[in-house]
Amino acid sequence: MSTRALYTFKGETAKDSWNVYKHHDGYPTGAAGFLQDTLKHAWELPRYEPDEFAAAFCAATKQGGGGVRFMPQGAPLKVASTNCSDIEYRYEIFQRPNQTLYIRAYAVNAWDKPTETLLIECPLIEFRGWAEREQADAS
Repeated sequence: MSTRALYTFKGETAKDSWNVYKHHDGYPTGAAGFLQDTLKHAWELPRYEPDEFAAAFCAATKQGGGGVRFMPQGAPLKVASTNCSDIEYRYEIFQRPNQTLYIRAYAVNAWDKPTETLLIECPLIEFRGWAEREQADAS
């Protein structure tokens, strides 16, 4: 069964933030791998433009005839509840003023009464290690 997720590439405003739905492998280690692959397609850091990074994510993760698509802009949990309510995870990727790329990972229930629980907020370069430790602890 697929683990679906919504990724939000945040800018300074909601109009400059982009939501992308990924149909499979949205658990944290899968997300970490997708985001690592995205870095190969995006502008070299510290340059970060949310729309370009969202497009790089789609390019890096598009497999065959589907599996990834843009969602409407807007509040991510609301977008999830109206467009992809079967997600289990949500990720926000954003840049801090110190030019470091960060991620927030959430466990999500986007059904009748949408809720989310923050799992971690950390620099993107630390996320893969956290995800692998979490997966090992769950085994």
